[in-house]
Formats: sequence, C-alpha cells, structure tokens
Amino acid sequence: MEQIKCPGQDTRHWKPGDIFTAECPKCGAEIEFFKDDTRRRCAWCGHLFYNPKIELGCAEWCQYADKCVPDLVKEKQAMQSFKEILLTKVKDILAGDAAGRERLDQAVKYAAELLKAEGGDPKVVFAAVILKPVSLSQARELLAELETEPEIAADVISILDGSAPEKDANARLVQDVLTLVAAKPEEGRQFATRTAQRLAAAAVS
Repeated sequence: MEQIKCPGQDTRHWKPGDIFTAECPKCGAEIEFFKDDTRRRCAWCGHLFYNPKIELGCAEWCQYADKCVPDLVKEKQAMQSFKEILLTKVKDILAGDAAGRERLDQAVKYAAELLKAEGGDPKVVFAAVILKPVSLSQARELLAELETEPEIAADVISILDGSAPEKDANARLVQDVLTLVAAKPEEGRQFATRTAQRLAAAAVS
C-alpha cells in the first residue's frame, strides 16, 4: 500500500512559483531552488547561501513537521537560536547605552521585514546588523564563540569592514537597514530596495 505523502511537501500540489531561480549573492549566477530548500551551493563559484524565498508552509504549525521535514525545522530553529544569542550578547556589550539598544531592536525588525520581502541570507544579514554597533575584533570573537560557519562568518565580516562586493545582495540589505535606523526622517535617503523606500515613507507619514 502506497504511503500517503503530506500535501504540503508533495510536489504534485506545488504551484509554478514554488520552484524558482535565485541569483547567487557572490557571482550573480542563477541557481534553482525548491520552496522548501534551506540552502544551495552555487555551481559556478561554490558559494553556499540560504534560500531567499524559503517557504515553510504547513511546517510552521504541523505537529509532525520535525518528522516530515526535519532538516528544515532544524535549520529554522538553529537560525532563531543564533540570532537570539547574538542579540543578547551584543546588548550586554551595549548595557550602558539605552538608545543604542533601542536602535538595535529597531534594526533587527527592519532586517526581518526586508528579508521577508526581498530575500537574502538571514544568518548573514541578521548577524551583520546585530554586530554593527561593536568593533570588528568583537564581531570576530562573537562569531567564533557561536561556532559560526566559516563562509557565513567571512560574509558577515566583509559587510562590516566594507569589503563586500558592491552588488552583494546581503550587503545592500544591511546598508538599507542601517540607513533606515540612522537617518532622520526629514533627511534625504537613498535605498537599494523598494521595501526600504516603503518603510522609510511609512516612518515619515
């Protein structure tokens, strides 16, 4: 007897957009993703990056998600834990800076909205945004302490030290977040994404 497959993970029920191509943030090559892929390695440059449009679907609420798509659930939990631990550690460093801690919380919220709408690697973007208020040496120490994957850590540091390629998708998102948080509403601001423009307009109105 054929085993019944969860409709949410059965490709026969998928829509055309559930399989798509995403641009490698390093070399710009087009890489194919399935909606439930967590990461793919670029066939051209070897860069490992997150699915910019990851779709958990029923895995968000189904009690059997850890059995149906264990890798996806594990990846999501690890990402959330990494972000929360890193945020706590940086807030400890900023213990005497209430305004800085408030800006950091706002930056993380902006990062989440930009990632949801624009795609990007959540681990890289969140880490770069959270680590921006500390020194590069502190950033490296914290990434090492959390045993961050070397590729992820290298990407984060390149954004923080300004050496990331100009067209790096993650660096553009981080810059938009920092611009949203740092600039006053009445000042002229330039953004790389439409989502950041929308958020800026909403803050002014």
